[in-house]
Amino acid sequence: MISTAADMRKALKGSSPRFTGVILYEGRSAIDGGPIVVIANRIAHASGNEKTGAMVQTFIIRQDVRPLEALATGLDKSICGGCIHRPANGGTCYVNVGRSVESVYGAYTRGRYARPGKDYDASILPDLFEGSVFRLGTYGDPAAAPFRIWANATAKVKARTGYTHQWKRKAFEAFKSICMASVDSPRDLALARAMGWRSFRVRAKDAATIEGEVICPASKEAGQKTTCEACKACGGLSAKARADIVIMAHGPTGGRFT
Repeated sequence: MISTAADMRKALKGSSPRFTGVILYEGRSAIDGGPIVVIANRIAHASGNEKTGAMVQTFIIRQDVRPLEALATGLDKSICGGCIHRPANGGTCYVNVGRSVESVYGAYTRGRYARPGKDYDASILPDLFEGSVFRLGTYGDPAAAPFRIWANATAKVKARTGYTHQWKRKAFEAFKSICMASVDSPRDLALARAMGWRSFRVRAKDAATIEGEVICPASKEAGQKTTCEACKACGGLSAKARADIVIMAHGPTGGRFT
């Protein structure tokens, strides 16, 4: 069993690494009880995502079915809850599930991710991610997994970004310290503010910004002035930023958002 962060980094490096990432959690979804897994990758090798920059990426997916099947059957509720961007609710989600998420799931079924308690000691996670910028939920809602999992993994990170649609539920109140409330209307923005959350709002292309909001500086509409890695604004109440963030609906289905 790998017992130090240094040894884990060695296992993740090279042209033929022993592992391509680590499993942070396998268990029941806090949203609906379905079986989920949380996987962190891009730990030793930087992400090529030009918007986010070099961040640790995390995927919250169903354990038991392929991601595309979960979308088709509605089982993605376990990892996305009632998010209005789910295909089951109209399909404005920008994530290319058929490419990136399916690839992660395939590697999971082939045993390419180190398992806590079997392949590595979970106590090394704070040191493993120390100094990194950590993305909670590259795919999936972070609140689907226990808060303690994220708190432990990100204890020593430089910064984190995260978004949750579960912000209205009191059971997930702890996430306001590390996640933005994902809101999709001015009414929800006002409610989230009243509940003490910082917000990240998706707006239609013809919708105006609201006082107190800042257009996402990593977005195309803002001229891609920076990356998420450099900005670090979307870390909930733990971030130095205090403004709410807003972005136009984007991706191949963004035009359907109203």
